[in-house]
Amino acid sequence: MAAVIEVGQRDFEEAIAGPNPVLVDFSASWCGPCRAMSPALEAFATHRTDDLAVVKIDIDAAPAVAARHGIRSVPTLMLFQDGKPVAVQTGMMSEKQLGAFVDEHLQPRDTRVVEQDPNRPQVKLDW
Repeated sequence: MAAVIEVGQRDFEEAIAGPNPVLVDFSASWCGPCRAMSPALEAFATHRTDDLAVVKIDIDAAPAVAARHGIRSVPTLMLFQDGKPVAVQTGMMSEKQLGAFVDEHLQPRDTRVVEQDPNRPQVKLDW
């Protein structure tokens, strides 16, 4: 099963909605750099399935989506969080560059706060 999810014009909004981050690859079937980047994108998506979803959309099959997001060249990668665009990068990227791009712009996950059990004795350390 492919780690990159291919979507169309009808299901694009549903794919980016929700609290989880989504990396969208705006591409085209005729685009050489898009085809060349596909293995790196697939490898990246496979390694990051717990962190975010990776979605691919063909701008020729979904021109309204491309126009709405101001896509002027392909490949263009757009990172969405909470259904809103967070960052955009145009051009071919390696798997390592994809990771750096996402990590730079992705908000850190909420850290779990652990509270002290009031029934246990409290220790004060005075260093």
